[in-house]
Amino acid sequence: MSFRNRERWENRSIAIMIISASLILVTLPFYITFNELLTSIVKSIGLWYLIDTYISPIVAAMSSSLLRFMNIKATFSGSTIYIVEHGNNIALYIAWNCIGWQSLIIFLTISYIALKESDMSRLEKIVTIILGIEGTVLINLFRIALVGLVAVYVGEIQAIIFHDYFGTLMSFIWLLGFWYIFSWRAGEHHGGVDES
Repeated sequence: MSFRNRERWENRSIAIMIISASLILVTLPFYITFNELLTSIVKSIGLWYLIDTYISPIVAAMSSSLLRFMNIKATFSGSTIYIVEHGNNIALYIAWNCIGWQSLIIFLTISYIALKESDMSRLEKIVTIILGIEGTVLINLFRIALVGLVAVYVGEIQAIIFHDYFGTLMSFIWLLGFWYIFSWRAGEHHGGVDES
């Protein structure tokens, strides 16, 4: 990849992420309100049941394992994580809209846009997407565990605020970081700077 093509591709990837993050941050209050409306709609058509039955319990199990790894007494039952720490008994219900599907959809959309014009091989694109999905899932598990930690050590109201605002920022910081590192590595892997 020539220096000019690499630079153009990096700038485009970063610009897409910055524009996306800016739009989300500006519309964050509307986004949260819309998310609640979307939750109501999905619940009314019954789709929530599939997510609640099959995906949320897995996320709750993995998040409670992460909390136990951090030496927090956490268990789970179904889609609920139970934390007993420092005299606090806290139940965190993992609703379908709390599992991080939004960041996964955003990641996949940006992946399509960023990789569509890339000269990477198909295998490299697939590996990039798999690594990004894995990272997005891990960030979401970490975000859920952090909500539990905030609830235990700071308070439940603060945990709700953390969940609603900082959780979204965490996802975008991850996406920005991933695509920045990816664009840097892709340029380095494909020949780096062309001196001619």
